[in-house]
Amino acid sequence: MLRLKQYFSVSLLVLLFTSCGIKVNLPTETVEFDPVFGAGDTSYIRISPDWDVSNGFTFASPWDIIVGADGYVFIADHGQAAIHVISTSGEEVVNDDYGNHFGALSNLVDEAGVSILPQAIHQDDRLNLFIADSSNRLMVWNQYLNNVGVDSIATSVRLESPDGDLLWVVGFDSINTLQEQDWTVDSIGWSDENLDYWLAPRAFWDASDSLEAIQVARYFIDPSNVHVTGVSSYGDQCFVADANSNAIMELQYVPVALLLTGEGDQILVYDGRITSRAVSPGTGNGTVNDPRGMIHGKDGALFYTQWGENFSVHKVGGSNGFEYDQNDPAATDDIMEIERYDMASDVSLDILGNIYVADTGHDRIQQFNPSGRFAFNIGMNRVLVDSSYIDSILVGSEYEYITRDTTYQVEVADILDGPRSVAVDETGVVYIADTKHQRVMRYRLSTELDYTTEE
Repeated sequence: MLRLKQYFSVSLLVLLFTSCGIKVNLPTETVEFDPVFGAGDTSYIRISPDWDVSNGFTFASPWDIIVGADGYVFIADHGQAAIHVISTSGEEVVNDDYGNHFGALSNLVDEAGVSILPQAIHQDDRLNLFIADSSNRLMVWNQYLNNVGVDSIATSVRLESPDGDLLWVVGFDSINTLQEQDWTVDSIGWSDENLDYWLAPRAFWDASDSLEAIQVARYFIDPSNVHVTGVSSYGDQCFVADANSNAIMELQYVPVALLLTGEGDQILVYDGRITSRAVSPGTGNGTVNDPRGMIHGKDGALFYTQWGENFSVHKVGGSNGFEYDQNDPAATDDIMEIERYDMASDVSLDILGNIYVADTGHDRIQQFNPSGRFAFNIGMNRVLVDSSYIDSILVGSEYEYITRDTTYQVEVADILDGPRSVAVDETGVVYIADTKHQRVMRYRLSTELDYTTEE
């Protein structure tokens, strides 16, 4: 596991992110269960213990699971209005030795005191933890700010023109405009009021906001009926899956406040503003129908799953997409086979680009290589089946029939029950939200594949 201590240093409109860290050992693999879950020379091995009630975990309905930027596992518990934070060694974390404080996630409420039932979560490289609760808004909670604290917030900025004129300005739009005209920051006015707002979960994007609703409607989406079921980010854009309007919307990060942290650094915080409908409704490849889980690849490709017809897993943007040829099944990538899934609820990537799909209705996780070729089922037992067949032997002019006994292996989905999410850490450990069993399970490949990266 990698622990990162975060440092931020910004001018008014520039954000710099650096990190350093240490590693600790991974948990050990179990020998208590049948370890065979794949095919060929490699297989997936179940890691013990499971994160369940018998081992001190009290998940009510784990719906989404991610591995955060610092290696912690975040589990969105839809039944408890909570996000559990677990170390890779299996310890639930509220406060740690690095200054992180996760207490606000144990009882999620919005600004009005209404419980937030998390359905999908995502953390970006600014340590914003996005929280979707199936409503028409997207919440955000920042891990770094809860680590270092907030000392004050900028209420106004005095700018100096190229001719030496001074002007106090409130509002980032005006500041941006003047800076584009070569005005420079002279001084900043600070206030220490309402600082708790920036430490608690807050609205990052709200389709019901009067101005934002106008923009949302421009893309033929009813802002009052948005149903956010997935979220991901890439660069300065956040993407939200709307299961009601069958669309994926692109949100631009827009600075809304300048904060002075408890460590004396100035950092910007952001809201989201819709800028496009990144994926439109449809039933063909590259369209969307009842979208669910989402993730971005390193090259900017957007992977998403859906419950609607026809294709359960899509990839848009980035490098080459997946192929489907209804006239030539051999030319169709495995990941695009229409009958392969039943309620594909989530998709995740490892650092090698392998693809993991939570096949909820089939009680399994499917792994594919980066090209979309099937590799493994995860979370299934391989069992021996006794069988027999009749063989015929020609003796003289007549056949004699002999019954022969044989056995063969099949994979049986008898471990997971409705898994809704999957995540993979940088060492290749696979985390599964085994939703109906109210637990999290872990697996790792039984080969010596090296998942480490240079620091």
